[in-house]
Amino acid sequence: MKPLWIVLGVVGLIVVLLLFVGGSYVSTKNTLVEKNEAINQAYSQVNVVQQRRLDLIPNLVASVKGYVAEESTVLTNIANARAGVLAAGSDHSANIDANRKLDVALGPFFRLQEQYPNLKGNDQFMRLNDELAGTENRIAVERQRYNRVLEDYNVYVRQFPNSIWAGMAGFHYRDEYFKGNPENSVAPKVDFSK
Repeated sequence: MKPLWIVLGVVGLIVVLLLFVGGSYVSTKNTLVEKNEAINQAYSQVNVVQQRRLDLIPNLVASVKGYVAEESTVLTNIANARAGVLAAGSDHSANIDANRKLDVALGPFFRLQEQYPNLKGNDQFMRLNDELAGTENRIAVERQRYNRVLEDYNVYVRQFPNSIWAGMAGFHYRDEYFKGNPENSVAPKVDFSK
């Protein structure tokens, strides 16, 4: 009778252990699905505000063309960068890279009003410029939120024992962060001797 109780105890312990392991897997997988969807939702929000920028750019460029015809390189770079964003489609990495290039192309555009003071008198340009500046701020906020959600997911995927279950369930580290422009890491040269 005693060996029967020992066998039943061992079987019971194995069943409890299997239930614990199975419950841990199911719980982790459900959390991973939730965090993955949060990333997709945050990225969609980034796309919404970036689309607003894409919609504003043609109007802004058209309002500037008459004033700064000699700056066609700036306008061409913006048009090409915008086309790159549209061509990137739904691939997160390609879209992030294309939008980084658009950010770089817009830099000289914002400095045009310093070189062409008559642009400041153009109401349409100023209104569109203000809308674009507001949109850039929204993009920055949404990118920051997206990066935070992505970081939360990546930390969860890499923690033990989640890393075991994540690998088994097909969830992996995602390196799809919005990063700053690498050119911004170089400090500007200031010369007061002139």
